[in-house]
Amino acid sequence: MLFMDRPAERPGELFDREGELGALLRALRDRAAVLVVGMRRVGKTSLLRAATHGMSRAYVDARALEERRHVSYADLLEALRGALREVLPLHRRLGELLATVRGVQVAGVEVRFQQGRGAPRLVDLLEALDRWGEERGERAVLVLDEAQELVKLRGRDILPALAYAYDNLRHLTIVYSGSKAGLLHRFLRLDDPESPLFGRYMERIDVAPFPRELAVRYLEEGFAAAGTRPDRRLIEDAVDALDGVVGWLAHFGLRALSRPDTALEETLHHAERLAASEFCHFVEAMGTHRYIHVARLMAAGARWSDVKRYLTALEGRPITDGEVTKLVRNLVDYGFAEKKGDVYTLADPALRRALPRIKCRHQEP
Repeated sequence: MLFMDRPAERPGELFDREGELGALLRALRDRAAVLVVGMRRVGKTSLLRAATHGMSRAYVDARALEERRHVSYADLLEALRGALREVLPLHRRLGELLATVRGVQVAGVEVRFQQGRGAPRLVDLLEALDRWGEERGERAVLVLDEAQELVKLRGRDILPALAYAYDNLRHLTIVYSGSKAGLLHRFLRLDDPESPLFGRYMERIDVAPFPRELAVRYLEEGFAAAGTRPDRRLIEDAVDALDGVVGWLAHFGLRALSRPDTALEETLHHAERLAASEFCHFVEAMGTHRYIHVARLMAAGARWSDVKRYLTALEGRPITDGEVTKLVRNLVDYGFAEKKGDVYTLADPALRRALPRIKCRHQEP
């Protein structure tokens, strides 16, 4: 069944991601660190879970931290604890290794971390994962999905621990996945000479939406696998509207199996509401409605100079270059916009459709 309501778990559940899967498997075998980047609902989580199926894997889903303005070290440890609890029922030896770490208590398949000054060091936890992989004769994999949320971490710098793992732990690969590529790089500070990770090579794998022909084939084969064959026009309309984003294509496919006449309208409505909600959370966190105006301009494609000229006319006062650059950079870093040549556009078709009607709370007058 190609239309799944959850991420894939095995390679056989993926559709036409052979290139990305092969590249990721090679990187997991040979590299200390890997970046997996792509817009939301494009299939990154499915690719990651399928590629690491059957491996010595701890999977941290940092989306649980997304709504927080700030993240503490205790929050990070709790997310990691949740990942380890999934692993321990099948891998008791990992529990034994974790039990040797100061600040960690293991009872059967339950793991607990002390809080405050007694909390375990991230380096020690990474070393335990490394020993686990070494004993199993393979690389252990730590997946930090939506890792850019850790840019909000306060009170402790974890980059030195990640750099230590890169340099010294030969049986551990760390995968940093993100739908906000700019923010992910801002967290890792890969281009900052002062960053502990500066100069470290990380294999980057980009996960893109399906091109039109592949999106059509995905829907056709998905419907065929479900024993139905809807009108070709409906499939083409869905691909045109959903723009190859596999998560929305699957959502549409599931709806169309029972309600073909309203499936596309319902999917678009759901996608636009979710895109608007995510964008408004961003606007509210940033504290300015300027992002709405700039995003509406970018919906049709806009250059940096267009943004400055538009905001100057809109507000009736000069806008500094620094202000414009910050607005544009944040929209790109947070995954809402993308740059093609010197033109900025919106990455998500659902957001493009939602913007004319979008209203976010706590805007300035």
